[in-house]
Amino acid sequence: MSGFDDYIKEEKIIDIYKASKLAFILFVVAGLLFGIPFYILRSPEFKSSWQDILIFVLLLIAGIVFHELIHGLFFGLFAKHKLRSIRFGVLWEYLAPYCHCTELLKLRHYVVGALMPAFILGLIPAVVSLFNGNLMSLILGVFFISAAAGDFMVVWILRKESPDNFVLDHPSEAGCYIYRKIN
Repeated sequence: MSGFDDYIKEEKIIDIYKASKLAFILFVVAGLLFGIPFYILRSPEFKSSWQDILIFVLLLIAGIVFHELIHGLFFGLFAKHKLRSIRFGVLWEYLAPYCHCTELLKLRHYVVGALMPAFILGLIPAVVSLFNGNLMSLILGVFFISAAAGDFMVVWILRKESPDNFVLDHPSEAGCYIYRKIN
């Protein structure tokens, strides 16, 4: 990368299988964390129609697409060339959709872009469900918290990095490159 000759580049990759295990753990933990208060506060009746199930499936599919679009929107917000730097695709081997930013981002900007889908599609609907009693919001929120397992893992491996470092999305793996300034 031009202008980054005085930086050391290090690859940071996560294990996609460990991310799948973490997703299951997060689903259980978030399910309990939000499900127990939901049940206590709302004492819901569990009934659904085929229309409810259809709406749920459609929202789930749309949410998977929106998860990647949210990454793209926030990465693009911070990238020099904005949305022209964003690419989308699917890792067919894992059936995993992805968003890739082709530009270096400041560490904090990369972290914001990585975590926003979990916040917008996961945390907000799960919390809102406690107030409005909507079971579908609860389930979708818990699902999208767990769907961000890979994002959480990438942020975790960056946790000790200096805020002065830059991050580049890995073009073909789940992870990134960290660029550290040579002292």
